[in-house]
Amino acid sequence: MSVKEEYKKRLKNPLEAVQLVKNGDRIITPLANGIPVALLKALNARADLENASVYSGIELFPLELYKPDHNQGVNVNSVFLGPAVRPGVERGWISKVPGRLGQCPEIIRRHLPMDVMMAVVSPMDEHGFFSMGTNPDYCYSVSKMPATRHIILQVSEAMPRTWGDNHIHINEVSAVVEFTQPLVELPDFPMSQEDEAIAHAIAEMIEDGSTLQLGIGGIPNAVGTFLAEKKDLGIHTEMFSDAMLELYKAGVVNGRQKTLKPGKWIGCFALGTNKLYQFINDNPMTELHSSEWVNDPTVIGLNQKVVSINTAMEADLSGQVNAEAIRRTQYSGMGGFIDFIEGAWRSKGGKSFIAMRSSYKDKEGTLRSRIVNTLYPGAVVTGNRCQVEYIVTEYGVALLKGKSVKERAKSLIAIAHPNFRDELCFQAKQFKYID
Repeated sequence: MSVKEEYKKRLKNPLEAVQLVKNGDRIITPLANGIPVALLKALNARADLENASVYSGIELFPLELYKPDHNQGVNVNSVFLGPAVRPGVERGWISKVPGRLGQCPEIIRRHLPMDVMMAVVSPMDEHGFFSMGTNPDYCYSVSKMPATRHIILQVSEAMPRTWGDNHIHINEVSAVVEFTQPLVELPDFPMSQEDEAIAHAIAEMIEDGSTLQLGIGGIPNAVGTFLAEKKDLGIHTEMFSDAMLELYKAGVVNGRQKTLKPGKWIGCFALGTNKLYQFINDNPMTELHSSEWVNDPTVIGLNQKVVSINTAMEADLSGQVNAEAIRRTQYSGMGGFIDFIEGAWRSKGGKSFIAMRSSYKDKEGTLRSRIVNTLYPGAVVTGNRCQVEYIVTEYGVALLKGKSVKERAKSLIAIAHPNFRDELCFQAKQFKYID
């Protein structure tokens, strides 16, 4: 039977496709634009379903499945909170699953086998292969696991076909649904004066020939604007972003000095604007692979001069970092935070930066310090004090690796907002951090 005939045999509407899901099944979808809207809407409409569980992340679509009156036969879980599920996690009808993105496939293999994988893919090619496009992330590995009983694909004309190890053959698929959903674009992140100062300080420490990992947000994007004079930068990152595209257009990113896959951009998902999505479409220079490989610290460390830049919510005076919660309220997730800190440490000449503004205003408009004596009770420790290398605010850079608690406390107080330095000194003395 030809691949076109195999495709036709598996072609269903969304309600027919989700009939493959049984009571008690675990269903996994990719992150962000890989989340299949038509299939999850149909799943939510299954009134007969009991005790099924959906796992996803960076949820950008405001689906009925994420609302308090969603189908009670479906439990919703998120590995990295997107805006659509934050209210549900805060109020308790959606659950957060902690985990490093690079370890997610192995966690699934050992402890959380999936029954069904659903994903948005590009249209099938003449050889019968679909590309997972912008989002192989953890789901491509799940598609190859023996425990995965069904693969259900939502084929979208909007999904780019990407290079890398992220393709699924029609013979592996149980059902195909045709539904084109527009790719969500990230908004512009305006650069504040604080962001500019932080980005400038980090850019000064990035050497020619470095390989970049930029996290999501305004500060990592801002760093890109200060790298125009650098030479021969490369990309090995969790997420492709528009900042990288602008550096490529400026001739700064060419990957010539990369020691792993020279000249290639390597990542496990892409999230940006349509300019980025068009750029990666059928572009052999850009490769998207499973997070299991991309985020493996050993693999990351095969590149020289890896520079990892991530953001955080707060840090305490010993160097512990919370990068995923606002006080006790979960806001995002760990993602590749630790994967790339460890990967940069294994890289010859590597550096990892945690960037954050020194202060913020709470809901009442009160100014608060992001550098604190101790993390807020119940806050998440994303990076422990032995892992964090540099912390950067608009007031400077604190190197923590190899430093005593006394030295750490003094360095972090020096880059705290001036309004809070005296109070931090007083608290540090109370804790015997400093004399």
